[in-house]
Amino acid sequence: MSRTKSKPNVEVCGDCGAPDATWASVNKGLLLCTQCCSIHRSLGRHISQTKSTLKSTWNPNQLNMVLALNNNAANNIWEHTLLENGSRLMKKKPGPKDSLSVKEEYIKAKHQQCLYAFRENYEDGLLSVENELGKQLHASVRTPNLETSFRLLALGADPNYFHDEKGSTPLHVAVNSDQKLQVELLLVYGADPTFPDSQRRTPVDYSRQTNNKELMNRLIESQYEVTDSFSYYLSLKKPDHCNGVHFLIPSTGFKSNTASLAKLQKLPNHVFEELVMDVYDEVDRRQTQSIWLSCADTTELNDVPFLPVDNTLSTTRNQGRQKLARFTTPELKSLVYEILIDTQRRQSGNSDKSSMNHLRQTSEIDDDPLYDSVADDEDYAVPMSKENEPSKEETVISVDTLTKTNQVLEALTKQLKNSDNTITDLRAEVSKLRQCVKTLQNENTELKSRLSQKVSFQNGDSGFDSLEFIGENQALESTPSLISNGKADEIEMRHNKKSQRPTSMFETREGLGKAANWQAMKAQLRQSENVRNLSPGYINHVGPYEREAIMHITEQITRSIQKLFISIQEPESEDCVGCGENVKITIHKLAGVLSKETDTEKIKLMIDLVNKLQPECQLLRNSKMINDSKSLENHFGNIRDIAFNLAKCTKDIVTKYSISQ
Repeated sequence: MSRTKSKPNVEVCGDCGAPDATWASVNKGLLLCTQCCSIHRSLGRHISQTKSTLKSTWNPNQLNMVLALNNNAANNIWEHTLLENGSRLMKKKPGPKDSLSVKEEYIKAKHQQCLYAFRENYEDGLLSVENELGKQLHASVRTPNLETSFRLLALGADPNYFHDEKGSTPLHVAVNSDQKLQVELLLVYGADPTFPDSQRRTPVDYSRQTNNKELMNRLIESQYEVTDSFSYYLSLKKPDHCNGVHFLIPSTGFKSNTASLAKLQKLPNHVFEELVMDVYDEVDRRQTQSIWLSCADTTELNDVPFLPVDNTLSTTRNQGRQKLARFTTPELKSLVYEILIDTQRRQSGNSDKSSMNHLRQTSEIDDDPLYDSVADDEDYAVPMSKENEPSKEETVISVDTLTKTNQVLEALTKQLKNSDNTITDLRAEVSKLRQCVKTLQNENTELKSRLSQKVSFQNGDSGFDSLEFIGENQALESTPSLISNGKADEIEMRHNKKSQRPTSMFETREGLGKAANWQAMKAQLRQSENVRNLSPGYINHVGPYEREAIMHITEQITRSIQKLFISIQEPESEDCVGCGENVKITIHKLAGVLSKETDTEKIKLMIDLVNKLQPECQLLRNSKMINDSKSLENHFGNIRDIAFNLAKCTKDIVTKYSISQ
């Protein structure tokens, strides 16, 4: 993709182009005007680290790094899609005279959401992308090409990436190559100067080996960036790291509080680190705020009264960070002073004598503090001065409030107990009802089996020929016996007359679904008689082995149809889709055994029917899952009709091949 690049002016704002840009975003590599800087400050330090180019304290190499990025068009990385030829965004960059709301909308889209930033498309996985970016950064930091390294870090390259083949990190390479601006860029993006390489040497060791005192002092200073900021906030002085003094705790003007210091010592290291970073951000906000208020053109701009929300942190921690703004300056300095004392103790060990001696000099304390005890929520509160101590009236009001709260809690506890008892009673009733339903289901199954045995005994057969019995009970519950003589149809006729006698002359004889009625039974009887009147030579070509196989397969078809009826009637039985598949398999077996010359139409009819059966079974199961009663009844009737016709065709085949015996 082609881009239009232009050499930027170092004195203009990178977001709106306003002249006299006296502020800078360190991690974005941009110079900013006062208005755009006010918006950057509201985004938070985790998105944009703002500093004044005129009044803030800078390391010379860090300021040169920001100016070099600004001069080398680093802003094109954040505005890549806006500079694309034929850009689809059609977004216009605001000008110096645009309103603050227009600039705010643009800056949030550009820096907070990164809508216009350069992004490469990688086909490989995330791990491969990270390794590729890390290897490119590892190779780029050895050169003075600062823009390439900045682009890789903006894409997500890890500044602490460990190259397996080289056995080092990018910071090792930059220090060994004496690339001071590359070192500053890596430090801004979180490179760790204490990270060892494959030979257990840190970047500080590399600078000491090459006798590069400037880089060595800068790397040591970066290790104590937080404590140096705290020392400067308290005494406007920083420790002399060149002479081995890494902590500067003011000896006058501050006095540590015994209770607060003891509570800090009880905090685990990870919790203490989070507290230190939050206090560091608050100190940086207040120092930037003091410089901000000293500028004449910032009085009408939006202020940042507390730390902005960081979406990567929890809600509780964000609330705690914002509550730091309530601390008065003496209270915050007292907290910073105690953090410095405990930081020195933690870095030198829990048994550091100087820290304990300092603690004993300031106040009385036990010789063995309980570091393993857990602090209460009240322990994190800032100790109040005498002026802020609550009065007696406030104490009485708080006691009354506590009493009312206890009463409300007791009432809620009673309601919860009553609710638990009600839930227990309801669960017992539900279990009883379930047991009753299960008993009724067992009795229903037993009655069905007894009724089927009684009907089969009265008919003199197993129920295969009683098609009306199948339709009335919606199941085939017995194994059919094969028809051996021509009197079977007459027996079935008499049974049908007996079981289907109408109660009045206007009542129709209803059978299975829509297909089974009295006229259909008479047509079936005539068809059976026509088959019986066929000449014996019609099927004389069928041998005993083939006839026995046909009888065996028809018996399997009958059993599979029985299982299908049971599956669609009883929810706890087998799945109807599997039963329908078994019916299909047995039909295809029968089609392979029957004669293609004489039974072609019958085979085609049965295959067409069984092909319709499987989708209906699937739709029936889906209707059960979504509890659609109307659709369930429809598919249930279709399956019954198909099964009835399959049973009828099977009976015709059994009758046909029984005649030749």
